[in-house]
Amino acid sequence: MHLDLPLSEGQPRSSPPAPISPLLAGQVPATASGGTPGPATARGLVDADLPVPGTPAPADSDGTALRGWVTVVAGATDPCLLLNAAGLVTACAPAAIELLGLPEPAAMVGRGLLDGLLHPVDFTAAGDRLADWELAKLPPLAALATGALSRGLLRLRRRSAVQTVDAIATPLHHHASLIGSLTFFHPI
Repeated sequence: MHLDLPLSEGQPRSSPPAPISPLLAGQVPATASGGTPGPATARGLVDADLPVPGTPAPADSDGTALRGWVTVVAGATDPCLLLNAAGLVTACAPAAIELLGLPEPAAMVGRGLLDGLLHPVDFTAAGDRLADWELAKLPPLAALATGALSRGLLRLRRRSAVQTVDAIATPLHHHASLIGSLTFFHPI
């Protein structure tokens, strides 16, 4: 996630920034600790190791950094899915459950994406199961493997029907650590 929230040119740094939706005035500090001028953008907050409003808390061994993302994804209206760094489902939007034919979130959390949740098939007329080497190229998993944005079309078997979706996955980082991937889906 990248946010640039510049202060207006004529605004002194000692006054709070003007409200910028969805942030409210007073959420972005105008000065760093000690009264020295603070960063003028959210990027500056991250670089200064200060918390940015609306972002997850720092990571620790129990996955605290993903907690904020879990809340966002679980309440999202767009079909999206959150995986942790180990590739296990951490959260899923209700729209993704419907679009992809997934079980309820309680039945998915902690399971691998390919552990009976998604059934990807190839683009042949027969719709055969993908080879193991092709499975690692699925966008949610490729974003974890490479630490880079990944996009592709997926054909998924749902009962007797086959459905194609566009998937775009972004890796989620906290400081220098990869903490998971967030994937958005769109029907084709």
